[in-house]
Amino acid sequence: MKSKKRIRVMLVDDHEFMRETLQSIINSQPDLTVAAQANSGPTALEVIGDVKPDVVLMDGSMPEMNGIEATRRLKQLAPKVKIIGLSLYEQSTYLEEMVAVGASGYLLKTSRPENVIEAVRAVAAGDTYFDAAIPTRSAAKTKRRLVARDLRPEELAVAKRVAEGQTSAEVSTALNLTPKAVEKHKKAAMKKLDVQTRAELVRIAAERHWFDK
Repeated sequence: MKSKKRIRVMLVDDHEFMRETLQSIINSQPDLTVAAQANSGPTALEVIGDVKPDVVLMDGSMPEMNGIEATRRLKQLAPKVKIIGLSLYEQSTYLEEMVAVGASGYLLKTSRPENVIEAVRAVAAGDTYFDAAIPTRSAAKTKRRLVARDLRPEELAVAKRVAEGQTSAEVSTALNLTPKAVEKHKKAAMKKLDVQTRAELVRIAAERHWFDK
């Protein structure tokens, strides 16, 4: 009988003790394995192409490159990878920011081993996992921060170009869409983002790092 494929996990944390602790927890399970460790965001970006993990456990607060930026860039390089934000403190702010740029959930570093295992399995299966011990902001604010994840690819592509200052005609040409389609996607994107003007859209774009090359 063929053995079931293990879920490959990459650990990204600047503290060796934390990485070793997580590795011990994950490798204790027959269906999980630590495929790689990285002590910084840049290192994770360098190795992810070779490691090809299913799940990344990402420290939210690291020198040089924080977890938000590392998550955003990793999702660009490996869109299918699932990322879980890690925090030592019961603060939701930057963990919610990580979710806004593509993470599938977050955990306290002090979570029980069974919670870590449950989280990895959940996101690997396509679900989300949010540590109940971390208080969240109001539902309305949280929804506003995360709603960009719900934009369809066409809506996001149009919204980015509009935020950059392109006219509907320029967007139509660049994306090979009809003017009517451009307006449709623009309207849908702005409604989902809860913005009324291009100035508001530009602010959202800056928050989401849409202008970064």
